[in-house]
Amino acid sequence: MKRILISTLVLNLLVITAFTLNADISFQLGTKTCMAKYKGSKQGIATLLSLHDNENTAIDAFNGLPKDTCFNLLEIHQNNLRTLTCNLNTKNYEFDPNRIFSDAGIDSTLKKYNSGITKFPAAVVTQIKTFSADLLKAYGARNRSTYTISIHNNTNEGSLSLTDYIRPNKYHQEARAVFAAEGKDLDDFFLVTELNDFNYLKGLNENVVLQSDNPTDDGSLSVYCAKNKIPYINIEAEHGHKAEQVDMLKIVYGLLKIR
Repeated sequence: MKRILISTLVLNLLVITAFTLNADISFQLGTKTCMAKYKGSKQGIATLLSLHDNENTAIDAFNGLPKDTCFNLLEIHQNNLRTLTCNLNTKNYEFDPNRIFSDAGIDSTLKKYNSGITKFPAAVVTQIKTFSADLLKAYGARNRSTYTISIHNNTNEGSLSLTDYIRPNKYHQEARAVFAAEGKDLDDFFLVTELNDFNYLKGLNENVVLQSDNPTDDGSLSVYCAKNKIPYINIEAEHGHKAEQVDMLKIVYGLLKIR
């Protein structure tokens, strides 16, 4: 009897070890620290990437998925804001973590969030470039899929929506095709880089943007993936639309099952 109990205990420990892969990954940004929290299991079909620390509906949606829809998650944490901070020589430099995947993007986001500065110390740029490379490496090591998948949230007050890709403005030229689904909130939409994925989501009557073949280099992950021939999906939903984002995650799960 003791031998059976011991064997059962060992088996349980092995199951926990084999299928629970949670970890915290620390990145240095000068004297500041940024954490990437990884939640996952070997059953996860792919790893979702959450770059903005204040987009919490996306995290709630991940946590609300049914057991038969299994993703892993790599989530950036620092200060509960959209931006991250790098501190060098007692000075803070803010930047958008979804604008750091090219030199042009790093320069642009530093100028946007640090007014009055036109030229930034090389050490700051180097720190952010290193963070970008290390983040992509950490994500790649934990992603079983060929797809890179981001989860984001927007608001009704001036942030990105499907409308921006329909109207003739700076985003309009970034789209190769746009489909607006009947009866769907335009704040809840997918952005993809593959025509087959666009057609699949359009066929399900989902709001979807097919990114241009030659998008403007703004340093975003979608542009990085397009340039490097990596299939990319952004699952974008309005803050508070947890149920809608859960459904969108389930749809992407179904797409990945057939890819």
